[in-house]
Amino acid sequence: MEKSLSKKVTMEVILNPRLFILPDSEIHKVGLQNLTYGSLSRRGVTTMIKTLGELFPSIEEEIRGFDLGCGDGELIYHLKEIPGSVWEGVEISEHRVSAQTRDVSIWQGDMLEENFRLYNVLHADNLCLEDSVAAALEEKIVREFSGIYISYRKPESVKFLRRAIYLKTVPTETTWTTHGIHYYLLP
Repeated sequence: MEKSLSKKVTMEVILNPRLFILPDSEIHKVGLQNLTYGSLSRRGVTTMIKTLGELFPSIEEEIRGFDLGCGDGELIYHLKEIPGSVWEGVEISEHRVSAQTRDVSIWQGDMLEENFRLYNVLHADNLCLEDSVAAALEEKIVREFSGIYISYRKPESVKFLRRAIYLKTVPTETTWTTHGIHYYLLP
């Protein structure tokens, strides 16, 4: 019993509690659904690092990753452990960006206004978006992105993923459950 409790505490440490207390002004401006937040547990981060390490030895270029909805940058802080990788992130919530305590390259902004051509890994897991925002994001990814796309969404759920090359699905622990994270190659 004590063992699982300490495991839960370890999982919680990865998240800054300030990420969940949002100013009313942001909720009214952006909408609560677009501000829904979750993250990977420590075990989930380790799983993602291992999976990217397995995928990239066959690719001769460095990882230039971009995290959409990065919160305070905690995930990209850990993904920087991958040798030769550079990670950046964008977060719509100014409040979450101001909660940053790590040395990471993140900024407050709208992911629909970012240039995805600069990156070869796009992390879009844990996004809970209104349908119109999700549709606009999918169209943007099709137009601008080429590389490894990481998402919890399946090809049946997202039209543009039907053209993607499926690489693998890896059960990954998040702060609320373990679910499959899918890795795709978008040519």
